Amino acid sequence: MEVKFNDIIYKKNARNGKSLRDLCFNIFKQYLGLHLELSYKVIQELFNKMHCNNNFVVLSRDEWEEKTENQKNRYFDPIIYNKEELFFTTQWGNNGGNCDNINQMIDFAIKEEFSLEVINNEEDSNHEISTRNIMLYGAPGVGKTHNYKKLISMIEEGIKEQNIFKSISTNDNITDEYNDIFQNIKDEKRIEFVTFHQSYSYEDFIEGFRPTDGGNIKLEDGIFKEIAELANKNIEESNKDINTIKDEKTFFELFELYKDYIQEEIDANQKFTINNTAYITDIEKDAFRYTGDSWGNTQRMKFSDIELMNKLNICERKDIKKSEGLSGLANQHATYFSYLIKSFNKFQKKQKVKIDEVRQVNIKNFYIVIDEINRGNISKIFGELITLIEEDKRDDYEITLPYSKEKFKIPSNLFIIGTMNSTDKSIATIDIALRRRFTFLKMKPNEELINFYNAKVLMKNLNEFIGENIGEDYKLGHSYFMKVVNDEELEFVKEYKIKPLLEEYFYADEDNYKKVTQLLNEDVYE
Repeated sequence: MEVKFNDIIYKKNARNGKSLRDLCFNIFKQYLGLHLELSYKVIQELFNKMHCNNNFVVLSRDEWEEKTENQKNRYFDPIIYNKEELFFTTQWGNNGGNCDNINQMIDFAIKEEFSLEVINNEEDSNHEISTRNIMLYGAPGVGKTHNYKKLISMIEEGIKEQNIFKSISTNDNITDEYNDIFQNIKDEKRIEFVTFHQSYSYEDFIEGFRPTDGGNIKLEDGIFKEIAELANKNIEESNKDINTIKDEKTFFELFELYKDYIQEEIDANQKFTINNTAYITDIEKDAFRYTGDSWGNTQRMKFSDIELMNKLNICERKDIKKSEGLSGLANQHATYFSYLIKSFNKFQKKQKVKIDEVRQVNIKNFYIVIDEINRGNISKIFGELITLIEEDKRDDYEITLPYSKEKFKIPSNLFIIGTMNSTDKSIATIDIALRRRFTFLKMKPNEELINFYNAKVLMKNLNEFIGENIGEDYKLGHSYFMKVVNDEELEFVKEYKIKPLLEEYFYADEDNYKKVTQLLNEDVYE
């Protein structure tokens, strides 16, 4: 996108010149300059509506001071309006669908009859990247960690797939222009990071039983299942209308109060009575734990069952028994669920909750980054899910998980990004099932990213020798040399970072080790 505002050009993804976030800030400043007597609250309410997923577009000095340092960095320097400092967010982008933040600011400026013209609107709609499983691999020091952050940020920006892959493969720049985007994804809890190793298991990744402090075992979700369910929920929420969203938000507000009410009873009496034969003993993340005096075990009353009963407006045992969509336990223990939902209905009649303005939910991307993916036993870790990660099986195909017996599917808005060191011997034995389900992006060393001349020449000489004698995959990455600014620092890198690596590369090859050591120890480079 390219926009002309007051004779200045603003562009999407501008690496030089004015960006679209600058455009939004300048629209904001011009509006304030034309409306000098508005209250801060009026301004805040007006501009919050322009942004679909940020309720803090405009902050006062006091509100800004309450933010963390990372959050503070995501605002422009303050402007003075009616003797008060106002902070305006830098977090703008086109989300697509019904929620284009940039376009909403542009429409606002046009309605205000500002001097604004959309010159090029070709990138208005995001380029949907079709590849969901991406493997970054290369020699040590080529920037796999930096590039997975860059990759995710470029996907988020809606940049064309071929442009993303070219930029990552060639290591074309190492700027920090994407830091704000990546940080925003982290803040919204849309990314998880895990490192595979030989003892990592399905139970760690998907779900499994874990011991509790009391000596019992408890079924817990793994990191992949958690992020996949968040992504699935986002898709489900995006299909709901405003009234449904408001009803559900009201339910959750009331149900939180109800859980507090139950917890107070448990704290006082060690239990919350359901009826004369059963009672709740604990509140877990997604369920009440309940039992009876003569049961000898406990059961889980899932919040999702209670939510569905509330939505269906049912509370009688006979209706619960015949309702579809409820868990098997809800059907079996319909009596206890009936008593509890009736208790909740009485409770909510006495409560008053105020629901803030609700907005349509937009589909967002979620990410899981798997570092050293080749070091794990892929068949053991992924299990039956290895088939479901394929792009054409997302959303539609589901399986029953072996422990929880729950239905599970992998959503299309979840990206799986792996990293591998191409010099690692385990890469040769990587599971063929993984190879054919991922798109592999090989990252190459880039000498142009090194500023100190002697370091640049040393890297070039060493890599020519390494490439000729043991192969391209073993070439040294640029990150070893990027922070070097003088010969003293270069000597440190040579001795403590490069030399140990060369010893490993040329182990049992004494002749070539002597030759590469001579290259390493040269004082003058040409």
